[in-house]
Order: sequence, then C-alpha cells, then structure tokens
Amino acid sequence: MLVKPSAGGGGKGMRLVTNPATLPGELAAARREAAASFGDDTLFLERFVNRPRHIEVQVLADTHGTVVHLGERECSLQRRHQKIVEETPSALLDPATRVRIGAAAVEVARAVDYTGAGTVEFIVGADAPERFFFMEMNTRLQVEHPITEMVTGIDLVAEQIRIAAGRPLSMVQDDVRLTGHAIEARIYAEDPARGFLPTGGTALLLAEPVGDGVRVDSGIVEGQRVGTDYDPMLAKVIAWGPDRAVALARLDAALARTAVLGVPTNIAFARALLAHPDVVAGHLDTGLVERELDRLVDSDVPPDAPDALAAYGLARLAEAQPPGPVVDPWDVPNGWRAGGSPAPLVWRVVLPGGGTTEVAVTGTPTAAAVSVDGGEPRPAAVRAVGDDGRELLVTVDGRSRRWWYARDEATRWLGAGGAAWPLAQADPATRDGTTADGVAEVRSPMPGTVIAVHVTAGEQVTAGQPLIIVEAMKMEHTLAAPRDGHVKDLLVHTGEQVRIDQVLAVVDTDEPASTSTNRETPDA
Repeated sequence: MLVKPSAGGGGKGMRLVTNPATLPGELAAARREAAASFGDDTLFLERFVNRPRHIEVQVLADTHGTVVHLGERECSLQRRHQKIVEETPSALLDPATRVRIGAAAVEVARAVDYTGAGTVEFIVGADAPERFFFMEMNTRLQVEHPITEMVTGIDLVAEQIRIAAGRPLSMVQDDVRLTGHAIEARIYAEDPARGFLPTGGTALLLAEPVGDGVRVDSGIVEGQRVGTDYDPMLAKVIAWGPDRAVALARLDAALARTAVLGVPTNIAFARALLAHPDVVAGHLDTGLVERELDRLVDSDVPPDAPDALAAYGLARLAEAQPPGPVVDPWDVPNGWRAGGSPAPLVWRVVLPGGGTTEVAVTGTPTAAAVSVDGGEPRPAAVRAVGDDGRELLVTVDGRSRRWWYARDEATRWLGAGGAAWPLAQADPATRDGTTADGVAEVRSPMPGTVIAVHVTAGEQVTAGQPLIIVEAMKMEHTLAAPRDGHVKDLLVHTGEQVRIDQVLAVVDTDEPASTSTNRETPDA
C-alpha cells in the first residue's frame, strides 16, 4: 500500500509499504514528515497498483443539482510524481470502461454535494484496465484542462463563472461530445540531464509555435527573469488532431518550433519522450520516465553538438565583422596572412554538462570554413534572417539549418528543434571542472539559495562528504566533496543566492597552507 499525507501533493512524503511489519515505522515517519512539510500530520492509505496509469475525469457541478463529466485525461507520464505530458482520451480505456469511470466520477462529486469544476483521479492497472481505484479529488481547475477544452469545445473557465454566479451549466451529459484527440506537454525550467533540477535565468528570446490545432498557454514573456521561488512550469503547448497519431505529430512539430533561450528547459526532453516507442504505442505507466531516463537524456555528447558548435563559431565570426562598409581590409578578421594559409579564429568552448572542445573558423561569414574538435575544416556560411539578429541561417557542407540566437554576457545561446545550447568560451585556467593546478571546483547544479554550509575553509574533507546544501523551488540538493583533500576556497555563506554552475567551493589534495577563511561564514 501507499502511505500519503492528506495535505500533501507532488509525491512529497509518500511511502510505499510492501511488508506489514514495516507499516508502523513508516506511518510514524510519514506523520513526522507531513507535519514538518504541511503543518498537518493527517495520513491516508491507498492500494498500490503495479504498472499504474494515472487517469482523471473532469467534472462540472452547478448549484441546481446538475453534475456532468467531460471525459477522462491520462496523466501517466510523470517525473518525481509530477506530470509532464497529458492526453485525452486515454489510449487504455475501452468505451464501456470510459462510461463506467465517468459515471463513478459524477457519483463522487454528488456524494459530497460538490459545486464547481473539479477532477476525480483514479489509478488504473495497465494489466487490468477494467479495474480502477479512487485516488483523490482535486477541487479546482487543473493545469491540463486545455486538452479537455480542445476535444469537447467547452470553455471550462466560462462554466466556472456561470456556476459561481448561480446559473445552471450550459449543457447536460448527453450534450457532451468528445471529438478527436488532444495532448499537452508542460515546459519546465529544469534540466532533465541533472535529475530534473530546477534552472533559471532571463528569457533572452522566446518563440512560441502557431499552427492548425496548436494552442499555447504561457506564463512567460521575453525579458522576464525566471527565479527559483516558485513552480518551474513556464508554459503548456497543446495540440489537437482527429486521432492520436495526428495529435502526437502536431505536438512534436510545435515543440520543435518552440524556443526559450536564456533559461534551460525540458523541451528537447519532451520531444524525446513523445517519440519513445511505448509512448507512440500508448503503452504508458507512471514509472516509464524513470525506467527509460537514460534513453531519453543524452548522457554523452548529444548528436546535435557538432552542428551547434559550428553555428557558435560562425556566429562569433559574424559578430567580429566590422559594422558598415569596409574601408580598411585589415579590419576584416578573415585570417589572411602573406605567404601562407589563412589563420583561424579559435575558441575553446565549454560544453553543456561539462568538458570543453575547440571550434576554429576561417574566412568570412559568406565564405567560411569551420572545424570542430580538431576535425577537417568544412565549407560553411552564415547570414541573419531578418533585421533583429534573432535567427541565423547556418550552412555547413551544403546543409542549411535555422538557429535561434541570443547573447547573455559571455554566453551565446543557440536553439533549434526545441533544443537550446548555452555555449561560452572556456577559462584558459580551467578544463573539465579542474583547475590547472589540479584542484576540483564544486559548482551549483541549479540557481537557488545556500541554506547550509557544513565546512570551513582549510578543513580536511573526504570524497562524498556533504559540503553545502542549495535549495530551489522547495527542493534541496546536497553538494559533496569530489575527492579527498582540504577546502582551499569557500566562496559562499548561508543565505546567499547562487547561479547555476557558480563555483561555491574549491577542494585541493595538497596540504593546506593555512586554515584562515576566505569569507566570513555564519554557522550552518
């Protein structure tokens, strides 16, 4: 069975109990965590279902005794018990079960004299879809309500207002018709490659898709600062189609046309998830993302890396060109030199996720050659699309691709196909997170607040020992010593705001020269 805090959500404090002997201890621990997290230690128990699918039913109930349901939504694609992709109708349910689960949701609402918009949530076993188990009721409008609106044509917010005004619903159950299929992907400010840790930054460029059957509900505007105090969801991209295959294709195409530069997001991950064979086939369950995470996240250098790095070098070449007409040919940085081959412009670039590589470019933007990581130079060209410099057309080896482009201090952001690449020139003194003299840097994996510092400068530490705790969006992350040694530099204190990848401490294997602190560090 599952033990859950009644006042909780998002899986926090939830515990799976498989042995009756451990139940008393798990109940006590769950009660303590619930009280600390929510101020309410009330618990409830529910049956645990293997390969569970999360099916919820949208209901509307007015003050005149009318209760209707608007079909079900499948929300089984989740990470950390929070939804990523939702769709309606579910690919699991047959027509008879759909009628039964809708009727059950209506009876739940009637049983408590509910009024307003709400969602009755069920767990359904993938192996026995005819059996469903009540989980909870969300007494509000939910994030995924647009997909219900897309297949029913009913404005749920308008109906909420009618109910609040004491008017009857604009329909009865027989008026509700489900047409086609709709799927929604949530765009989060998070990094799937780092365990879905929250990110942040300034939205330097925002491009949202349009097209047949495509809807975007967004909570972000260009230039907005995305912090770490609130939920990381930025927007929802929704697609409708006459059937599930068309809806999937439209949503994938819409995400490919979506760009958020300046804030790392999960857009590319969402596209990979939608393309997973089990998702395409409709074989879903709430554990799919965790099981398949290695397939869905590029652990090594992603396939698009060479293209993005080539685009980076060509963009830097274009930036270096003199503005206006050329008066002095020596002002053109084309690498020309007397009696020899042109000299390349060379940058060592930090790769997302760590590591560095070299990008070399010669020539001019319209007639260049680009080399990545010591490879053979390839013919290339770059030109701006439009007058605002937001989009670049990059051609390498005769193949052209459009890239969204933005700058933030030393970082150049390039985006294509839903993926975004923050690329910056490497510090000559560092390589792969280790400084030239062999010491290791401890960097923050997310923007947030330092809530605890467990060491002082000069202190001896062992590999894996907790050093600093960073908190963002109610999530704590402990940073540990990467090796045995001593804390050479401690660069933050409790309560300080930090950026993603900011160096917080430096650990050295050599004997410390002194034990003096670099900064005043309050007690942790």
